[in-house]
Amino acid sequence: MSETFALSECLPADLPEIVELQEDLWHGGEKNLAYHHWKYRDNPYLDGRYSVLARDSSGRVAGMIGVFGSPWECDGARFVLPCVTDTIIVPEHRNSPLFHRMLDEAARRLRAAEHPWLLDFGDQGSIPAMLLRGWKMVGPWALSVLTRTGDPARPAWSAEPVRTGARSGVPISVAPGDDQTVAAMADVASRVPDDGRVRVARDLEYYSWRAANPLARYYYLVAGDEKPAGFLVAHRFVLDPDDGQTPTTIVECEADDPDVKADLIDVAHDLLPGNWILVWAHDLPGEARAVLDRWRAEVSEPTGRFALDGPLPNLMLKHTGAVPRDPVPAALDELASWDVRGVTGRAWR
Repeated sequence: MSETFALSECLPADLPEIVELQEDLWHGGEKNLAYHHWKYRDNPYLDGRYSVLARDSSGRVAGMIGVFGSPWECDGARFVLPCVTDTIIVPEHRNSPLFHRMLDEAARRLRAAEHPWLLDFGDQGSIPAMLLRGWKMVGPWALSVLTRTGDPARPAWSAEPVRTGARSGVPISVAPGDDQTVAAMADVASRVPDDGRVRVARDLEYYSWRAANPLARYYYLVAGDEKPAGFLVAHRFVLDPDDGQTPTTIVECEADDPDVKADLIDVAHDLLPGNWILVWAHDLPGEARAVLDRWRAEVSEPTGRFALDGPLPNLMLKHTGAVPRDPVPAALDELASWDVRGVTGRAWR
């Protein structure tokens, strides 16, 4: 006989147990509570009511699936898409149906609230089972990995002098991530032409919220002098040292000109800390791809074979059963529908 689980919202009274449970996933110690508040309570797009907490028959917390809001736009119209995140199950129930029961419960609540889509940028190991339960896979797409051979530490990041882009001649500076940096990023993103694909709504509110992530250490580069011409954002886990075992991920790179974007990628690969530098390569222009080649980064392209493409990034998408209404697109299950710049799940962790 299968275990019976009680599924509920994640209420304020549950927070001590949630923080303890999530330590195995977040590893943030004292920062875990602040992270939970940032991602769910302080999320400007969707409150935490759709997250699911599971208790076993004894009343003990057995698992959790988080659902947070992310902002998107298409053809000038904005909308919110819920994302699955922070999925964790205690060891004794990991081979039970609990994962799918929690996912189904989250989808049921979202359907009742007329949210038609649920996204997941999550664990590759769960993809086959999710596909069998009606999820669709959008992707995968190309991933670049540079493996460093020298010292991964960059203790003087904030004191790095201004560089001049080798291609563009534009100055590239390390930025502190303050209000001025965030405003410059929003300015550059606002000038990216709308090509009809679904993309993250990258504005001042979004960048300000993301920058407040208490478990993230962000690194910012800004190109240009009086007027910003581009920017790059990279991420490391806040408690992981430069020589730690997590990669440094370039979560976003945007510029007015492909040469400026290539220069930002070039400078980032030179200055960023870490043993590995990762960047999604799907939307990088040829000029930036040439930079990756010069750095001898390994760019893995999709092969169409699931066993080989497992490590590559992709998007999982589930229709909740609610009827899509404008401005939410009715068809989202093709990679060609998505502009995935700035979307990497690492940007939200």
